[in-house]
Order: sequence, then structure tokens, then C-alpha cells
Amino acid sequence: MKAFRALAIGAVLLCAAVHARAEAPRVVRVPIWVFLESYPASSFDAEGSGEPPARLPPAEDLRSVARFVLGGMVFGWRFEYVPGDRTRRVEESFSLEPIADIRDDDPRFSISGVDPAYPRISAWADFLMDETTSRWSLYWKSVQFRSADGRGYGALERDSAGIRDAYADAVRAAVRAYARKLEKNKPKEIRGEVLLRDNPRLFTDAGKFVADITVLVNIVEIVPYTTF
Repeated sequence: MKAFRALAIGAVLLCAAVHARAEAPRVVRVPIWVFLESYPASSFDAEGSGEPPARLPPAEDLRSVARFVLGGMVFGWRFEYVPGDRTRRVEESFSLEPIADIRDDDPRFSISGVDPAYPRISAWADFLMDETTSRWSLYWKSVQFRSADGRGYGALERDSAGIRDAYADAVRAAVRAYARKLEKNKPKEIRGEVLLRDNPRLFTDAGKFVADITVLVNIVEIVPYTTF
């Protein structure tokens, strides 16, 4: 009986090992684009600063944005959100930071299909998941995180910074909508993390970058207002 049990366990482990070897490495892929030239600053910005904001060369800018977006899809982003409250004279604020950075020289990160079709340069950004990064996938799958949709905006004049602004604003909108389902009373602060899901969409409309996204949301802490 013991010999049969040991044989059965060995067969299960062997099948699992064969399945693991046969399973193709997962690649996280997303389309990325930036403008080849800086967007003309508005008259207000021109009068205020006198000089257009400095920016990276388009190829470097493309890689920088790619690493930012892929970072949100592979590791996720942490956020802190303070909802606006007119009664308490509290202004809305939102901050977003990467859980982990993807370095430009990371061998798992690559750019392909570069297409410099004016006025944009676009490409595919890829990240090859390995054993280390696959643990993050297991983390996000291990708990029943809820998904939420958001749309955010960023100024074209801010170039790639405006793209990041649009993504951050979209996360803010998604967190705000999700938190409203959890809390009847407006909280003082919300802290947590999100994972950017596949196929985020970035486009321009009415002089702004627009990001349409879906995220998995993990609310770590909701700080209520203290009632005296």
C-alpha cells in the first residue's frame, strides 16, 4: 500500500513538472506611443514659463513610458487618495507610485515594431515574466481583488508627463468609483494598490491625453473622519 501511494505521488509530481516545462513563458505586452515633437504650449503656459518643458529624445521617451505602463501591469502601483470635501474644506489629492521599477537595461524588457509615423512614434512594449515576477501574478490572483474602470486626462503640453498624468487620473477615477461602493460616508483618506489590466487605451481628445483603463483594486486602509 505504501509503495503504491509513493508511486502515485511520484506520478503526480512528474506530470506537474512536465506541464511546467511545456508551459510557454508568459509575455506581458502593451502598445505604446508618444509624440515625435512637443505639443505647442498654450499661450498661458508660454507666458508663465517662457521656455517649453525639456523632454527626452522620442526613442528614449517611448522606452520610459513603456517601462511606466509595464510596471503597472507586472508589479502594480501604490496610491494614496484624499477625497475632496467642501464642507470640511479639504481639497482632493491623489498620488501614485510604482511598487517596483523596471530598469531600462532589464533583459526581460524589450521594444519591438517601432513605427515612427508622424506625428507619433509607436511600438509594442514587452516584458518576459520569470519565476520572480510570476509571484506577483500569483499574489494578484490569490486574493479576490475587484476590478474597476476609470478614465483619466492629461495635458498634451506636458508631453509624456501628460501621459503619466492621464494614467494616474484614470486610476484615481477607478479607485473613487470603487470606494463609493464600499463606504457610505466619505473617508478622510484611502490607501492601497492597483494592478493595471491588459489592453489599456490611450488616445487624444479635445487637446488632452485620455487613458481608459481597467485595474484590480486592493484597498489596504480606509481612514475615516473622527467624530467628536
